[in-house]
Formats: sequence, C-alpha cells, structure tokens
Amino acid sequence: MIYRKLISRLSFCRKDVFFLVFILVIGLIALWSYFNLDQFVFSLLRQKPVHWNRIFWVKAFTYLGRAWLPIWLLLVCFLSTGRQRPVLITLLALIIVALMVTSLKVGVRRPRPREVIKGPSWIEEQPYLSYHLSFPSGDAAVAFSAASVITSFVTWPLACLLLAASTTVALLRVTTMAHYPSDVLAGAAIGIFAGWLAIQIEHRYLPMQRPRFNLTRGMAIWGIIIIPVAFRLPDGIDKFVMFLKTYGLLAVCITLSTKINLEKIYAIINSAYSKHSDYILNWLRKKRTLALKIAFPIIIAENIIDGEKPHELGFPDISVMVIISIMLVLAGALIRFWARGHFRKGRLVTTGPYALIRHPLYLGSLLVIAGVLLQLSDRLFNWGVIIPLVAVFYGAAIIHEEKSLEKIFGRQWQLYKGDVPRIIPSLQSWLLPRHNRKWSWKVYLRTGEIWVTPLLISLPLLIELMEDLVFETMLGIY
Repeated sequence: MIYRKLISRLSFCRKDVFFLVFILVIGLIALWSYFNLDQFVFSLLRQKPVHWNRIFWVKAFTYLGRAWLPIWLLLVCFLSTGRQRPVLITLLALIIVALMVTSLKVGVRRPRPREVIKGPSWIEEQPYLSYHLSFPSGDAAVAFSAASVITSFVTWPLACLLLAASTTVALLRVTTMAHYPSDVLAGAAIGIFAGWLAIQIEHRYLPMQRPRFNLTRGMAIWGIIIIPVAFRLPDGIDKFVMFLKTYGLLAVCITLSTKINLEKIYAIINSAYSKHSDYILNWLRKKRTLALKIAFPIIIAENIIDGEKPHELGFPDISVMVIISIMLVLAGALIRFWARGHFRKGRLVTTGPYALIRHPLYLGSLLVIAGVLLQLSDRLFNWGVIIPLVAVFYGAAIIHEEKSLEKIFGRQWQLYKGDVPRIIPSLQSWLLPRHNRKWSWKVYLRTGEIWVTPLLISLPLLIELMEDLVFETMLGIY
C-alpha cells in the first residue's frame, strides 16, 4: 500500500523503478569492490600488464568515453535522420555527468592506479585536478549516460550493442590502470542515473521539441566540423588521421545506411533486367561461397606480403579481438547448427530460429565471416574486400529465396513475412507463439551440416596454425 502511494506520488512507472533499483545495485557492487576487489586487480595488473590499448582499433574505441565523440556521432545521426531529441537529451545527461563526476573527484581525491605506482612523492607534487583523480570514472559515466539515453530511441539489438560498448570502455579504463574497478562501477551508476534523469527532465518539465528547441542542420554541420578539429587536431595529425579512419568511416556508414535503401536498389536492378533478374540472382546465390573462397586467400596473401600477422590465439598473448572473434565464430556456428535441425527442404520452416528470423543460416554465416575478419587483422583492406561481396552475393541470395518462397507458399509466406524479421530478431518476434516441433538429429544429419559445424568452429585454430607456419616458421616474424 505504501509502495503504491509512493509510486503514484512520484509518477514513476515500472521501468523507472527498475532503472533506480539497477543503479542502486551497481552502486552497492562498487562499494563492495572498493573494499574487496580493487587492490587485488591492481596487484594483478602490476604483475601481468595488459596492453590492449596498443591495438589500433581498441585505442580508437576508448574515445567513446570522451564526451565530444558521442555528441559528434549524434550530430551525424541528426544530419541523416533529422531527430534532434536524442542529441539534446544526451547533452543534458552529459552536463549532469560533468557536475556529478567533477564534484565527486574533488571530494574523494583518490589518485589513479598508474600514479600510485610512481610513488607518493610524485602524487604530492601534482595539483588535485580532475584528470589526476580516479574516483569515479568520467569515461565510464559518459559512455553509460549516452548509451542509456540512446537506448530509449533504438531497437533492442542496437541497445544491447551500445551497452556492450559502454561496458568495454569501462573495462579498458581498468586494464590501462587509469581506474580501479570501483571507479568504473560508480561511473556506470552515475552515467545511467544521469541518462535516466535527463529523460525524466525532458519528459516532465522541459520538452525538447520544435519550436521550443530547434537544432538546425547548419548548427549540426558546424559542430561536425569544429568538434574533431578542436579535440583531435591539437593532439597531433596522427590522432586526427586515426579519428578519420575509424569514426569518420563510421559516420559515412551511418549516413549511407539512412540514405540508401538496398531493397529499392535491388528493385531497380530487377526492373531493369526483368527478363534475366531471376537468372542473375540465382547465379549470385550459387556463387556466394565460391566468391568468399576466392576473396579470403587474396586478403590473406596481401596481409602476408605486408607482414600483417593475425591476432594471437594462445595465452598469454591472446587479445580482446581474438576473444570477440571466437565468440562470433562460435555464435555463428551454433546458430547454423540450431537452424539445420529444423530445416526441411520443400517446406516453409517456421520453428526454432526460423520463428525469430527468416534467414538464420545466413545470419550464422555472417557472424562467422565477421569473426574471421577480426582475427586476421585490423586492416580496412580486409573489410573493404569482403563487405561488398557479402552485400552483393548474400543480398542476392536472400532476395532470390524470398521470391521463390512467395511463389511456392503464397499467402502463408506473406503472413510469415509480416510477423518475422529478415535477419535481425526483434522484440516482437521473441514474443510470437512458438510451434511444438523440436530440433531433430535426423534432420540435421540429412543436411550435411555435420561436416560444416566442426570446420567453422575450428577456423580460429586454423588461422593460428597458419600464423605459426607462415610468419614464425617461414618468415621468422614473431
């Protein structure tokens, strides 16, 4: 009774209560970490330092904890979509973060772990400015505040990706000995609270919609130009080039994804070549595996010529890229394993993973391809070769198969297509009723996938053996 009165007075919904309880739990874990975990992690990293931040892409990834980068990316999204509320609410959340983090840093005055290593005399000589202090982590707070705001405007797969990115930023702050675990946990709690509070303020007291607030395209363009020049160029031309090669490329992809409609492009191609479109699509579908068999040896040979070794698989040299690579390969192989146990040729399969997405086999293949690319190297050349091939050959295969299924199953296919997304599962598809048909060993064995699954799972090991043979044994590169 008291609970209901309190909630009604504060006008909190269940989602708000969940956020506040989640923030409280993270805060309690941070408090426990302060007394039980911080010194253990500090000692472990002193004995066995982790140098993930030396990897090009990981180093670029850490920029997500700087407030200017989420703002810059949101301005790019605004320029592409015209949605200003995420930008303005995120700005408000970052202002709240700045006030809370700065006041806590100055109040707690906890030195960073890497400064503790230099000795107490060095610490005493430094002014207690915010960038010398550890508690709480400003980078973690910035990353989680931006993520918690943006998750209110995007689909759940992208929301999970944003939260994973924020968690990675927090982890990297610990491995570089810039913060203790309790620092990043407290920063995460502050960031989530700031994002939640900014949404509440905007929703209840300060609606950030036109005409009250009007973020123009001209303002966004000036912000997109000025922000990298002001924050990256002073650190050196190499940092500015790194920014352009990473987030500049991401900005281009964001813009293209909102401006280019692949379905419309394929429709234009089909109308232009109406007599031969089915033949062309079917030919591309059949040659998709052959295209990758030709492309991967080419990029591997190019990497060997340039001396670009794959990431190490063995301990203790294993990198975060290899861990992500293995997870993607295993996930892709398991999705294909799951789908093949339900696949029945000549039938419209709607059970198992087919109840979540229409093309789980292709999703599994794409995850495996991404995992292999991550392990090979961090070079843009690899992605620049494979991504267009995947877009053309796998896109053609999906369109050809859907046209064939529509011809065969008609109305049944239309109903299924209306309920189930193509390749990325949605929350609605998870809530759809399930059929009772179970995964079958007999069905799986008839598809011939029994030879494919172990091959896919062993791909990271095969790449490691290639690296040992070619680079270490033949070329003497260690």
